[in-house]
Amino acid sequence: MQTGTGIHLYPHYGGYVVFSICAVTNMVSTRFMKCSHSSALLLFLLLLHPSVGYGERGDSFSEWFEQNMIDAEDGKIDVSEYLASARGFFPVPIIITEPAVGYGIGAAVAYFHPPKDIDRERHPHRGPPSISVGFAAATENDTTLFGGAHLGVWRDDHIRYVGALASADVKLKFYPNVGPENAADEGVRFNVDGEFLYQQLQFRLRESNWWLGGNYLYLNAKNSFDLGGDSGAGLPGPLSEFEQGGLGFFVEYDGRDTVFTPTKGINGRLEYRNYDKSWGSDFDFDHLAASLHHHTPIGEYSSLGLRLDGEMVNGDVPFFAYPFVNLRGIPAMRYQGEEVVTAEAEFLWGFTPRWTIAFFAGAARTTSVDVFATSREDVAAGGVGFRYRIARKLGMQVGVDVARGPEETSIYLTVGSAW
Repeated sequence: MQTGTGIHLYPHYGGYVVFSICAVTNMVSTRFMKCSHSSALLLFLLLLHPSVGYGERGDSFSEWFEQNMIDAEDGKIDVSEYLASARGFFPVPIIITEPAVGYGIGAAVAYFHPPKDIDRERHPHRGPPSISVGFAAATENDTTLFGGAHLGVWRDDHIRYVGALASADVKLKFYPNVGPENAADEGVRFNVDGEFLYQQLQFRLRESNWWLGGNYLYLNAKNSFDLGGDSGAGLPGPLSEFEQGGLGFFVEYDGRDTVFTPTKGINGRLEYRNYDKSWGSDFDFDHLAASLHHHTPIGEYSSLGLRLDGEMVNGDVPFFAYPFVNLRGIPAMRYQGEEVVTAEAEFLWGFTPRWTIAFFAGAARTTSVDVFATSREDVAAGGVGFRYRIARKLGMQVGVDVARGPEETSIYLTVGSAW
């Protein structure tokens, strides 16, 4: 968590794997499955797999459950102690609920490296532990993903490293005004199958919440369209094998009170990435992304979250790299543009210390994409959900959201924040 002064106090062990795996899944899928839309209901399933710490001191199951799964403050089910005690190898099931790829399931095995002692007087922040992860997942439309990653935290949490190597076979749709006659209404199915490499290094500025960093993304894959007897004439490339490599730089400020379900503070990020043959890419284009999220507490258990995100690209852009609207209720890649701006508000009404009702709504605007012959789009989506505060000490809530977009209604399993 973080205190009200913005000092980082992240959970010591287990809870961070929820976001570690989600972040890696997001990177491997090269933005096809957003973290917020691929939420994993890990904690509920972990309750069925109480392997960490049980029996080590000869405790009975009831004694172990009382110590690790019940909050001494209110007597409710709470996994704060369970997550804080995780060490060594940690099995984690995964559930995927992204409508663009269908429901899916997977598994991960995370290894939590022993932490190093930090001088709290000199370094008041507390970062996540170093974690190594192996993972695999599949969805109902035959999208598959497997690989490994490492998250390293060095020099008293002044340096953080993320590295991932994976293989992904992603099946999705995009919606141009070209190709088959029904493409504009039903979308064109495509498949990107290949290997993915991601490397990121970031540095904390003294003892502040500011970070500077850089990253490198590389994808070597084969693309194909599912057009039946159509030749594919008029559809944008790539139509076969390709390489995509990009070098990026970013600045970030993270003053949230927790990384799980924030109720106070600001998180902002500005990132620029260049794709060029110098970095091993068949495409030459620039990508700029900015985000600003603000959380305000209201009363003792409620909060208001405001989100503003923007993306833009310029140059020789492959069709799947165009920014798309990322809102609950709208499948990934349904609305693309050379520029996309998204705004969303979420009110978490905590009517008890444990239970919360979520109300959310957002809108987005896309600009045209010349190669698709598309025009500007304005879309909106919103919905309602519920949350249970499953880890009070870590500020983590879990629950279910039901969202309605322009075409369909979707259900999302949410762990932590939907953003």
